[in-house]
Amino acid sequence: MSVIVTNHAEDRAKERLGWNKHAIKRMAERAYETGISHADTDGKLRKYFDKLFLMEHQANNVRIYGQVVYLFSDNRLITLFMIPKNIEKSIKNK
Repeated sequence: MSVIVTNHAEDRAKERLGWNKHAIKRMAERAYETGISHADTDGKLRKYFDKLFLMEHQANNVRIYGQVVYLFSDNRLITLFMIPKNIEKSIKNK
C-alpha cells in the first residue's frame, strides 16, 4: 500500500529531522510496513502508545521505526517526531 505524506508531516520532517521530500516518503513507507505497532508492545512502551492515541485523535495507526514515531490516519502520514529519551530503552528490546 502506498503511503500519502501530508504537507504537515513533510514540514515536520524537514524541521525536526532535516529530511527531504524523498527521504520522508521512503521512511514513511518503511515505518508503515515494518515499524513497531501497538500490538507489538507491552509495559512502558504500550503506555506510551496509549498516550499517543489519546493525544492525537486523527491517528488510527501509530508506528515506531528507528528513533522516530510516525502517526498515520489509515495510509496518510499526519506527523512524526523523535522518541523521548525515557522510551528509547524499551524500543531496543523489540
